[in-house]
Amino acid sequence: MPRLTLANTVLAITVFSFTSLQVSADQNNAQTELTQQAKQLVAQFAGQLKPQLKQALQSGGAAHAVDVCAETAPAIAQNLSVESGWIIRRTSDKSRNPEAQADTWEQARIDAFKAAVLADDTQGLEYSEQTTEGFRYAKAQLTEGLCLTCHGKQLADSTKTALKTFYPEDRAKGYELGEVRGIFSLTKPVKPK
Repeated sequence: MPRLTLANTVLAITVFSFTSLQVSADQNNAQTELTQQAKQLVAQFAGQLKPQLKQALQSGGAAHAVDVCAETAPAIAQNLSVESGWIIRRTSDKSRNPEAQADTWEQARIDAFKAAVLADDTQGLEYSEQTTEGFRYAKAQLTEGLCLTCHGKQLADSTKTALKTFYPEDRAKGYELGEVRGIFSLTKPVKPK
């Protein structure tokens, strides 16, 4: 009789271990798939916004680019959110738009990305995890040459005027090339039960 109990115990442990490994593998696969979806959405967002900003700069200067950023970027985020079922936004610790304030999770990501850039580690500038709100993904937005026109230290008077018009509480200036200017923040909400 003791052998049967021992055999049952070993069998139960084996089944439990296998089940736990399978659940863990399924979770890892799901997170990998969600991360890939988030990366594709960020690429779509940037792929739609960047050309429009470049065109605005060429056709109407930085003041026109501010207009495009103020109107077009939120529309792109909204359209992609509706199409994909994700919540897609851009945020920063020095936000331009008061509606784009970083939440606690986002601020932690921004701080971590800034620390990574300071440590000269620009390879790992994305992060994802499952949270109580859903699956969250963040990708650093580094300051590029194009960004300095409206986010740099030296701004044209017309740019300053446009910024005051669209963003009276603007704090998103004074950046240098390569600095973390903010993040793309994506959330795939937990499905209601």
